[in-house]
Amino acid sequence: MSNLHSNVASPLYQQLYDAIMEKITLGEYQVGNQIPSEEQLSQIYKVSRITVRSAIQKLCDDNVLVKKHGKGTFVSLPVYTEMVSAEGSFTKSCLQMGQVPSTEIIFKGLRNVDKRICSQLNIDEQEKVIHIQRLRLIDGRASMLEEDYFISSFDFMLSKNVEQQPLLDVIRENTGNTAKFFDDVIEIKYATKEQAKYLDCVVGTPLLYISQLVVGDMNQVLYYNEQYIRSDIYKFSVRSTNK
Repeated sequence: MSNLHSNVASPLYQQLYDAIMEKITLGEYQVGNQIPSEEQLSQIYKVSRITVRSAIQKLCDDNVLVKKHGKGTFVSLPVYTEMVSAEGSFTKSCLQMGQVPSTEIIFKGLRNVDKRICSQLNIDEQEKVIHIQRLRLIDGRASMLEEDYFISSFDFMLSKNVEQQPLLDVIRENTGNTAKFFDDVIEIKYATKEQAKYLDCVVGTPLLYISQLVVGDMNQVLYYNEQYIRSDIYKFSVRSTNK
């Protein structure tokens, strides 16, 4: 589709938008690759630079393309969005989106933690906790570094397949408890050297940070976790209702 028509209802910039989308869909413009410049697109499709800029801007607004200063415009990497219906589960969210989730266990064992985490779990500072550190991947791309903390009586977590099975499913099967609510605090933090290594980004990259307290149906703390997320890959969708 290299011919655009001014005598049809669809404006020229929308026709160009559709033409570029078609090339991306067909694989002519590959993810991560640079597309032709504004001048080249103007010549290819015989439209003004203003029309080209409008189409490119709309594609950027829709996260299809990304502009890199001094380099050009590139086909954006896909961004995945976790929906509320996934009930806080990374695995369920990926499956809902038709993507392949995977998990790498970095650490799983008992250890002492700082006062802040003990306070979240309502335990004394001297008590050891179960700590599971996991790298979460979507279609093989590192997207989230997750730190999960449990009281020591949840020692069954150490022998379970938490690479594939959602944590809440494991807890329900072994204790009968289900999650009543999640208390989330969302901030921006900057990647440390260790986090950058696992998430394949540079040190200091802004990360979406979520600290989450998971509370059971008897108002008991099931676990506490901290998530460091590459927001250029993975996002959250939250719906608020007006009651």
